[in-house]
Amino acid sequence: MAWTKLTENWCENLQAIARRFPHVSAQMLDPLKGELMEISRVIAQTHDLSEPEAREELENFIDLPSLAREAVDFRSHDAATIAATSPHKDLHHPRS
Repeated sequence: MAWTKLTENWCENLQAIARRFPHVSAQMLDPLKGELMEISRVIAQTHDLSEPEAREELENFIDLPSLAREAVDFRSHDAATIAATSPHKDLHHPRS
């Protein structure tokens, strides 16, 4: 999820950020909508992280939905196609 997408649905995503970083409250972050550096600073101060570490954690958190979608897309490929293209396809279904 891009940062702009995060701010489009701020109320819901704000709650998700507060769940991920339990030492900050939604009330602390709400006035900081759209301010990645300020949000990172608050997370750093409340979670014993450096600001770069907090920013990295926040960016990773923001990217999680995108990674989940990619994993679902990968798993949705036809299993037969995957088996047929495997270099070890004969091991999947040994012949009698």
